[in-house]
Amino acid sequence: MDYRYTAVGATIANSFSDAVLDYTVNKFNYHKVLLYTSGIAFVLQFLYGLNVGIMFSFDAIPYLLVHAMFVLLGYICFVKSLEYLPLGLVGLIESSNLFLTLLIDSWVGYIKVTAYFVFMFMVFVFSIALFCQDCLKHDTSDLKKIKREGFIWSLASVIFYVTAPYLIKISDGLGANEIAINLTYYVVALPYFAYKVWMNKTQNSGQSGQWWNSFLFLGLVIGVLESVYYVLETFSFINDAPTIVMIIAQMRIFLVFLLSVFFKMDKFSKQKSLALVLGIASVVGVYYS
Repeated sequence: MDYRYTAVGATIANSFSDAVLDYTVNKFNYHKVLLYTSGIAFVLQFLYGLNVGIMFSFDAIPYLLVHAMFVLLGYICFVKSLEYLPLGLVGLIESSNLFLTLLIDSWVGYIKVTAYFVFMFMVFVFSIALFCQDCLKHDTSDLKKIKREGFIWSLASVIFYVTAPYLIKISDGLGANEIAINLTYYVVALPYFAYKVWMNKTQNSGQSGQWWNSFLFLGLVIGVLESVYYVLETFSFINDAPTIVMIIAQMRIFLVFLLSVFFKMDKFSKQKSLALVLGIASVVGVYYS
């Protein structure tokens, strides 16, 4: 089986999820959003796990818990960064984790760094930088949104997230499958989100029925997409080198842009078009390397 297909599927689901999440966290209390969406994702993945099996060992539990805590911290930092930075810029900052995983993967022997791979890797990173530079140059609404706190939250997200693939591989080696790994995250995350919602329970109280309908619908969409994304990405990390999975995952920046163009929230430019071509070409080059 070509496990990179699952990475592609995860990227598509994550692209739609990020696009909806970016809108939702700026419209509603983000702790309520995370509690609701995570609850939906937990239920869906638990039901899926009842069919395929939820496997883990006692030796894997410490690594499952550390992974869950780091992913939770990374997710919180990512969502907070969306309050201060445009999604495109957050994506550019997050692409820095590719350098870290490339170094780690080559050191532990997950990948063999060839001149061809380094070239494709650099083309991809350049395409992201080119794309995001154009976004910030022409979209004044994004420029107005940028605040220093966003960079701090985004960099913190990178640090926490970069550990996830390796903790996943260790947990898998000790007998935990992708369902057990993901469900452990929700066991840790849901109480935290519930506590934060309780601490801010007066916020957004007394809202209209239309407000709740919008919140419930958007949260449901994110929860379903998150379920697909987490299962496929975790499975991909188990079966492939983290650098390869992350390169494919970073394509969500371009997919989100295409969605924005489709819904007439953005438009093509020469620089964005070039970045899109370079990004796709580099990912295809790595995919078949």
